[in-house]
Amino acid sequence: MLWKLVKNDLRHQPLQTFNIAFFIFLAVTFLATASQLTVHLTNSINQLVTSAKTPHILQMHTGDLNRKRLEEFVEKHQEISDYQVLNFLNIDNAELSINGHSLKDSVYDNGFSVQSPRFDFLQDLDGQLIEAEPGQVYVPIFYYISKQMKLGDRLTIGDRALEVVGFVRDSQMNSSLSVSRRFVISQEDYDALEQMGSVEYLIEFRLHDLADSSKIETAYNQAGLEADGPPLLTYTLFQLINAFSDGMTILALIVISLLIILIALFSIRLTLLAKLEEDYRELSILKAIGIPLRNIQRLFLSKYLVVAGLASSLGFLASFGVKQPLLVNMKIFFGESQATIWTYLLALAISLLVFSIIAFSMGRLAKQLKYLSLNPDQIQEREVLSPRFGSLPHILQLALADLWARKKIYTTMLSVFVLSLFVVLLPMSIYSTISHPSFINYLGLGNYDIRVDLSQISGKEKEVEQLISELETDPLIQKISVYRSYMLDYKTETGNKQKLWVDTGNQKDFSIKYIKGHAPTTDDQISLSKLRADDMEKKVGDQIPMLINGQEKNITISGIYSDLTNGGKTAKASFPVEHQEAVWIIIPITLKTETSSQDFIKAYQDRYTFAKFSDIESYRNQIFGSTIQMVSTISWWAFAGAIFLVLLITSLFIRMLFIKDLSQIALLKAIGFSNKQIQLQYVITSSLILILSLVIGNFFALTVGDSLASLLLSTIGIAGVTFIHNPLLTLLLIPLSILTASLLATRVAISDLHHFNISQLIKEDN
Repeated sequence: MLWKLVKNDLRHQPLQTFNIAFFIFLAVTFLATASQLTVHLTNSINQLVTSAKTPHILQMHTGDLNRKRLEEFVEKHQEISDYQVLNFLNIDNAELSINGHSLKDSVYDNGFSVQSPRFDFLQDLDGQLIEAEPGQVYVPIFYYISKQMKLGDRLTIGDRALEVVGFVRDSQMNSSLSVSRRFVISQEDYDALEQMGSVEYLIEFRLHDLADSSKIETAYNQAGLEADGPPLLTYTLFQLINAFSDGMTILALIVISLLIILIALFSIRLTLLAKLEEDYRELSILKAIGIPLRNIQRLFLSKYLVVAGLASSLGFLASFGVKQPLLVNMKIFFGESQATIWTYLLALAISLLVFSIIAFSMGRLAKQLKYLSLNPDQIQEREVLSPRFGSLPHILQLALADLWARKKIYTTMLSVFVLSLFVVLLPMSIYSTISHPSFINYLGLGNYDIRVDLSQISGKEKEVEQLISELETDPLIQKISVYRSYMLDYKTETGNKQKLWVDTGNQKDFSIKYIKGHAPTTDDQISLSKLRADDMEKKVGDQIPMLINGQEKNITISGIYSDLTNGGKTAKASFPVEHQEAVWIIIPITLKTETSSQDFIKAYQDRYTFAKFSDIESYRNQIFGSTIQMVSTISWWAFAGAIFLVLLITSLFIRMLFIKDLSQIALLKAIGFSNKQIQLQYVITSSLILILSLVIGNFFALTVGDSLASLLLSTIGIAGVTFIHNPLLTLLLIPLSILTASLLATRVAISDLHHFNISQLIKEDN
């Protein structure tokens, strides 16, 4: 019986049935896909860090190394199951070229390593441990994804050429957010190249229990062991960085899926309200002849529940196909991840949840059937008295009267349009913000043209000072500052010593965005990154006992900022540090307007090869470019999807109302209204609804949307973002495109009006 009802609906009302099925299918497909991708991503990363035996704690160090002291430290701490010290040979990018093209413009620290002996294994794309032969090199996977290198290419280091025979899957340095890249070569080639670069040590620890990580970090810092490099990096941080790009895709899918579920609910409400109005007389007759209300509700809803069940089932099955293209990138970075029983169970649970929400919503609508009556005043919502619009043109009066008479249906249609617009504006808002040059301020970087990085500067003090002196007197430079980074001691509340990465210098010269407070302006102030402040459980106004120039001082926290550099756990201060060698030096430069960044960099890079000169735009694109591209793709797909939704919803529901209004159209024709005038009424109605939805949608996008986008970015340590909206997109291109789509759909939906004559319309009504 139910199947017969469904078949009849498909035959006589295909548009309404398709509308309900389509949105349920879409919602289930996207949400089930997102759930499966979440399981795959989690499993893939866990599989990679397990097979590679990723270190639980890593300290990068440049300079002398006391191995005996490290061994004594390990012996004292039974929590450590294993440790090793690896060599990472940093070679200036100017010495590297691929097929004759120099890598001097790369912002990454490209270094060379041999396979790890105990853990932190480097794997190829098949998940096998790399064993490079002499003359061979395995290239970081980043260069494979960005298509900068391919198999068979020749990588030249100085006068030594190596053949690219594979790519490195590195559990530490896979992500584009990591500024270091490990090339894997043979021990023979490493020995030959060692004199060309400087060695950075990777001091790595594996623990029996990961829960002891904080304890060992504290003990390491208290022991005063080697720490001439970025702050200690942890297993959890490696997992977070690895999940960043794919995680953002999954988050976007989840948000869009939830919005589509809301659209589906509103669309179903719109369809059922219209259907209820259409079938009101027949359903009232059934009640009048004694058929129980429960049976009437079941009769009205059952066919839609069957359609919802079929659509949910198809959406569940479709999710297994939709996820495949999205798994390609994940497979390259993390390896093959086999689907587990939890993959299917979670997707099934999500599908059942969506179906349950839809069924619950339908059930609430069906409760309106208890008011069924043969009283003519209650048969149709259209017969409710509407306000008078006597001073307006007749067609506009008809359109406004129709809006008022069927306000429930049109309010639901309005809600669908608002949500469709929201689906577009949310990713567009994120894209406009992260692609704007000022967004770099939320990454811990100021606004400038060129960034000069000086690392591993021990023994090069004279050359460094010569470079700084020349830059400070260069007439092409409009503004310059020098920031020196130190690892300074501070005391915790328990009196233990910990290390803190502090960038010192005039923090007002190239200011960054602050979530709370402001940049330090005096010698007794310091600002902390959000991740560092959370780690230390500190807020603005708190004090930190710090050891500066041999003296303990209470330094007040003046502000908290977002940062993704150096693991995101940094600090900034303006006090001078004496009698201590800087770990890193950063020199931001603003050039005079007429000066070319590339020409300026070329003039200095050739003479100061130990320094890394980066155009800030290139720096931003190389570090964050893949994420920007991903969000851009999502934004334009969302835009195309919204246009499709508007076309579909408008055409379906205007057509549905048009067919239902045939008797009234006959009356309008009989009293002298032309086809064009009647068509214009529908165009005005849909246009008014859409224009109102554009206003409301933009309002919510600027308020709720910005809050939601800010919440998404805060999950990766970027907080307090002021979103930038492109008015050309949000106020012109998107509204105009959606309005055009709506008008086109309306015209198509009622295009056959001229085929109906008055006698046909009256006959069909009878």
